Amino acid sequence: MAGIAARSIIRPASARETLLRHHIFHSGYWLITVLMGVLAVAPATLIPGRWATVGAIWLYTRAMTGWMRVCGLKLLVRRLHVLPDTDPAVIASKHQSWGDGICLVSRHRELTYVIGDHMLKYPLVGWILRRAEAVVVDNAGGKRASGALDTGLEALKRSGRDVLIYPEGGLSEIGTRKRYRLGVYRLARELGRPVIPVATNLGLFWPQQKWEFHPGLAIIEFLDPIHPGEDAKAFIAELETAIETRTAELVKAGRRSVG
Repeated sequence: MAGIAARSIIRPASARETLLRHHIFHSGYWLITVLMGVLAVAPATLIPGRWATVGAIWLYTRAMTGWMRVCGLKLLVRRLHVLPDTDPAVIASKHQSWGDGICLVSRHRELTYVIGDHMLKYPLVGWILRRAEAVVVDNAGGKRASGALDTGLEALKRSGRDVLIYPEGGLSEIGTRKRYRLGVYRLARELGRPVIPVATNLGLFWPQQKWEFHPGLAIIEFLDPIHPGEDAKAFIAELETAIETRTAELVKAGRRSVG
């Protein structure tokens, strides 16, 4: 009887409660972002070298994943052990949410990232990302993007750090995909590194760029390494299949935990 009574108390959130949760989470997100950006990350960029900026960014990502937990979203990062112990790798991730990069960096402090030049339009962001030695490429593609990647490749060869790239070049809605670009193949070939695919269902809970947030269990999963060979198209096809297949499975399982 007690079990029946307990179950009867549990009910779906009302539309008003759901809307309030969205506002609470995003208000906290922007408050943490602005305060830590101005008081911690931006001042850290004035210290010579990369370490202070990277450390401040990592603290910001930890604060954000902590806020996600407070708001009811647990994060599970699976199979980090597939990352090589000694040699760096290229991490190629599905991109469904603003939170993707935040969550990955929170679990991998020394990660370097390839970003589109659209990120430079946000106040302070361009300066901060450059101080963190992010690789900036032209989202429009073409020769300009190729030249930007060339510059970034030289820095990556010197750094010896794992690098994060989104093969689709931008956000995609749940259940959709964009064309996988060849930049990830070129990056891996030039650096002589394996590619670690990453699948996720985070977009179910913090979707794309929408003003929404849902509690539950979000999963980010590292998959088995793929080594780029001579055939770029075959590599891209294999990478896309690995990421999209596992992402679809995680999304299907995650729908049951969406609050």
